[in-house]
Amino acid sequence: MFLAWFDANRMYHGGRDLTYSEFPTRFVYYKDETRWKPRQVGDQIGRLQYTPPGVGDLYYLRLLLTRQRGCMSYKCLRTVNGRTYDMYKEACYALDLLADDTEFIDAIVEASEMYSGHQLRSLFVYLILEGDTYRCQVFCLSF
Repeated sequence: MFLAWFDANRMYHGGRDLTYSEFPTRFVYYKDETRWKPRQVGDQIGRLQYTPPGVGDLYYLRLLLTRQRGCMSYKCLRTVNGRTYDMYKEACYALDLLADDTEFIDAIVEASEMYSGHQLRSLFVYLILEGDTYRCQVFCLSF
């Protein structure tokens, strides 16, 4: 589905103003053809798989998928204001996605949908003490 999104953005101009998670609102994915086609009727809500902050590039790729619109390649995802970055994390910094505590707040908000109160308190304390979401990987995955 993800790679087909790149192809659909090349083929259909109508999807270039959408992020990956917004794409299902105007397009339908056909598994048998492995491609997206414009939606004829109705709406759909797109959803991305939860990715804990500590998993590195996968987390930063997911962040970019919620902000970058109309991407046609991985390189396009890493391009911000005409400059292509080597790493997804660098592109996130260029978009000011990691300049503040947003990364930590997002981790807690997403975890609140799956974890108990005790686990959330533990995650909160861990994030405060460690201050580094890279090391959060083992902690988040232990639940």
